[in-house]
Amino acid sequence: MLFVKRLETGIDHSWTLRNFYKELQTKTANPVYRESILQAVGDKRNHYELLQYVYYMLTGKYYSIENKKTDFTSFREGVLAALKSELKEAELYRDLLMDCPGRPIYQPIFLIMNQVTANALRFNSIYKEIK
Repeated sequence: MLFVKRLETGIDHSWTLRNFYKELQTKTANPVYRESILQAVGDKRNHYELLQYVYYMLTGKYYSIENKKTDFTSFREGVLAALKSELKEAELYRDLLMDCPGRPIYQPIFLIMNQVTANALRFNSIYKEIK
């Protein structure tokens, strides 16, 4: 089922991005940037848990994640990668919403899609300031 495959992608991305953002926030001394990035870390943890919940509702089991690492050489490069990742995820969750099999599944996906948009705005703001 394509919907379940997309959920797996979302689960993997959420966990990978959470770890990436945790490292990224250590690369700046700016407290505003750190706070914004830490908000994204918390959101990614929440996304991971919500997506696992949806996955369990559909399959009766939890998804085993693929632990990947995102490398970056500078804070600026990392912020740009984060921005691109959030925009890509927004498309993923839009597609999931379009194929959503029911209201109990729609609600967590809708919440995640809105948080992803907010994170994209955060990273866009940081990127514009450090250009």
